[in-house]
Amino acid sequence: MSVFLVHEKGFRWARNEIRVHVVLQEVDDAAPNNLMCGDSEEAMNENFRELYPGPMANLPPLRFIEPLNPNNEKFKYPSEPYAYVADVVVQSEDVIDVTEVMNTGIRAAQWDAMADLRDMIAKGEKIGWFVVHNGDRQLAQQERLRKDENGLKGTDDEAHTAAEAEDMESKYSKKLGEQVGRLQVSNKSEGKGDMSEKGDKKAGKFKKLFRGDSR
Repeated sequence: MSVFLVHEKGFRWARNEIRVHVVLQEVDDAAPNNLMCGDSEEAMNENFRELYPGPMANLPPLRFIEPLNPNNEKFKYPSEPYAYVADVVVQSEDVIDVTEVMNTGIRAAQWDAMADLRDMIAKGEKIGWFVVHNGDRQLAQQERLRKDENGLKGTDDEAHTAAEAEDMESKYSKKLGEQVGRLQVSNKSEGKGDMSEKGDKKAGKFKKLFRGDSR
């Protein structure tokens, strides 16, 4: 099992908000049910640099840390309700010297940038220290390779019920419909054609994600 110590500027990002972001922003290389999978982190960083150039200019590449207990059967979906967004992460499979990490100096601009980013994607979530456990053995091996290749030091919630998932799907499908409607009006006035087909594709992605289908 890998243990990730998320530095004091980290914050939680709700899974349903991640799914909505990935679909609306068309981040095709990101797996919203597991942001540590494949090229997801790289794709999300690229997307954030385009959307939030101000705070991202003062931050190193972000980490998106996923908690996972393979023996925990209480969750309906293949992922936990939250992922953790961080600019500084220390990873270990045994012991982490917390005092050493806490004494690491962080620039004020970097602190402010994380607070601004939190307000943009997860307003209301607290910024703080988090210890995140991930029991994925394949991920542990991947993180070891990441550390070796890049020279990095390491860089409760109840499950949503089926009814809650349907409610979230309805809420964000409505949100998507409103956005597509606005685009249709705009595009017709500009002679760019109909957006309904594109909107249908996004709606289909929403249905898969909110039913818990993994990418």
